[in-house]
Amino acid sequence: MKQVITQHGWGLDQSFWDNYKIEFKKNGWHWQDNERGYFSKNVNQSKWITNNLNNQIKMVLCHSLGFHLIQENLLDEASHVVFINSFNNFLPSSKKRNLIYRSLKRMEKKIISFEAEAMLKEFINRSFSPNNVNINFQNMFYKNLESLNNNLLLKDLKKLYTNKDSLKNIEKNCNVIVIISKNDLILDQDSSHKFIELLNKKLTKKPTVIELSNQGHCLTNLNFYQIIERTLDNKYEK
Repeated sequence: MKQVITQHGWGLDQSFWDNYKIEFKKNGWHWQDNERGYFSKNVNQSKWITNNLNNQIKMVLCHSLGFHLIQENLLDEASHVVFINSFNNFLPSSKKRNLIYRSLKRMEKKIISFEAEAMLKEFINRSFSPNNVNINFQNMFYKNLESLNNNLLLKDLKKLYTNKDSLKNIEKNCNVIVIISKNDLILDQDSSHKFIELLNKKLTKKPTVIELSNQGHCLTNLNFYQIIERTLDNKYEK
């Protein structure tokens, strides 16, 4: 049995994955989405389906802050984890650190002042750049702005500038794929590279790193299933 559980990042919702899941489900994968609840009260925390089958794949897909939002027990039991523009510490150790920190504090002030809507629109556009915003997410976004959970947005935004000394628990024998977008306007490359360094120290098998051109912080306009399937075929035993 092949299972996928996803966790979207900050300012997004489960519709982020709508275009991803089509090919996975066509090819027999059981797909579940976690929902944080920024745009609705329909919060969801998925669970692995248990059975006695051998050679199961339990794959977690984490986008960005999603790594810090997903339940640890899912990571503990995962055979595979795919990190999409993820990080341990969002703030880089480079000279850009203070600049990015001040930007986060300005976003925080917008949320506190109930001016999150315009700020979020800018964030989403920058996240998908150099591509257009995914139409499924765009439709959800404009439809549900009135339901925006400002308290949760603020709470999770603080996680972006909270320093973490150690890596969140991942099974050391887990198969890990790290996807990095070369045109990411949100996550600094220094933070991506530090994350890979930590994974290299933690894992028995080094992670597979895939760099994508013409993609921003949020991936779109590509066959994500094909990327994952090829990687599994080339590196891992199913």
